[in-house]
Amino acid sequence: MTEKVTGAPTALNGTTINWDDSEMVSAYANVGTATANREEFFLLFGTHQHWRGSREETAEVDVKLANRIVMSPFAAKRLAVILTQSIKAYENQFGEIET
Repeated sequence: MTEKVTGAPTALNGTTINWDDSEMVSAYANVGTATANREEFFLLFGTHQHWRGSREETAEVDVKLANRIVMSPFAAKRLAVILTQSIKAYENQFGEIET
């Protein structure tokens, strides 16, 4: 039997959002990219092992894509806002993330 795990409710613009993560699946990604058409954004996530090494070793990199998230432009913009806020809070606490 699966136990229901629920995150803390969040209030947003007068609406209470109850987060139900009972069917959530976690996956690791060290590579991500995005594409879009008029109606949707496509977020692609995957992994690769050769992110360091000599120029010859990284001249070609194989990325195994594992997850695709399809979002409306509105949901993608909201995600961009929350990611920006989360990164700023992280850097305020732990220092700048260098890319």
